[in-house]
Amino acid sequence: MYPDQSLRENIIHGTPQNPIHAMHFTAPLPERFFVERHWHHYVEIIYIAKGSYLFEINLESHTLSQGDICFLNSEDLHQLTGNELSAVHDVVLFDPRILGFSYKDEWELSYAVPFLNRALIFQNILRPDDEGYPEISRMLSRLLSRALSPSDGWYLSCKLLLLEIFGFMASHHMLLPVKEVMSPDNARKILRYKTIVSYIEEHYQEPVSLQQLADAIPCNSQYLCRFFREIAGISPIQYLISYRLEKACSLLSHTALPITEIAMDCGFDNISYFIRKFKECRGCTPGAYRGRRI
Repeated sequence: MYPDQSLRENIIHGTPQNPIHAMHFTAPLPERFFVERHWHHYVEIIYIAKGSYLFEINLESHTLSQGDICFLNSEDLHQLTGNELSAVHDVVLFDPRILGFSYKDEWELSYAVPFLNRALIFQNILRPDDEGYPEISRMLSRLLSRALSPSDGWYLSCKLLLLEIFGFMASHHMLLPVKEVMSPDNARKILRYKTIVSYIEEHYQEPVSLQQLADAIPCNSQYLCRFFREIAGISPIQYLISYRLEKACSLLSHTALPITEIAMDCGFDNISYFIRKFKECRGCTPGAYRGRRI
C-alpha cells in the first residue's frame, strides 16, 4: 500500500518555472497499487498502459482498463486502486494556470477562465472507442515521452502539447459545465468531507472532539458520523486517530525523538492509549516499529 494521502495533497509537482511533472508506475509491485482518497490543485492526466484499476472520482466509481485515459480536474476528490500486481500506468500533472493568458480573447474568456474557475471541467474518462480518442492519445503519448525523459526544451514542448490537448477538447465539447456533471448534493458532501479532513490535518496535534468537527461544517454530530462513514468507511474520530498514527509512524521512521514526545506531538495525551492504538493499527509497539526501520 502506498502512503496515506487522505487529505489535500500539498506536494509541489515540478517547479514554479516548470510546473509539469510526469511519473511512470511500473510492475510488478509487492502489493496492489493504492493511493488513498485525496485532492490537489494540479490537473492530472492518467494513461492506463496495462491491466485495470478501480478509480473513485468525486464519490463515483469507474473501472479503467488498458488504453483508457482519465482526466482529473483541479480539486477532484479521487482514489486509485490497482486490480492486479501487473497493472501499469503513466501520470502527468500540471498547474492549470499555465493554460491561461493575459489577452482576453475567445480562448481566455470562453474556455481558460471558466476552466480555472471550475465552471468548465474536463470529462473524466476517455476510452479507445470514444470520439476524439485517437487524436488525444497521440498528443498524450508525445507529452509523456517528453516529460518522462526531459531534455533541453522539454517544458516548452510539453506546455504546447497541453495547450493543444486543451484546445482540442474545448473545440470537441469535452469541456463540460460542472453543474451538468456533479449534483448539488454530491458537491455539498464533497465540500463537507474536505472541510472535515482539512480541519483534522490542521488540528490533529490538539484535543479534537466530535462536536468540534461537527461545528466545522456545521451540522449535528449524528449527521457528521453518518455522512463521513458513508464516504470514508470509518467515523471521523477513527479517521483522526488513524491520521495521528500515520504522523507518529513518520516521526518514528525519520527522527530520534522519544516515543513519549512523539505521542504528545501527534495529539495523544496518554502514552498507554497511544501504544494500545498503535499496536491495534500496526501489529507491534512503537518501539518495535522504529526498530524495523533502522
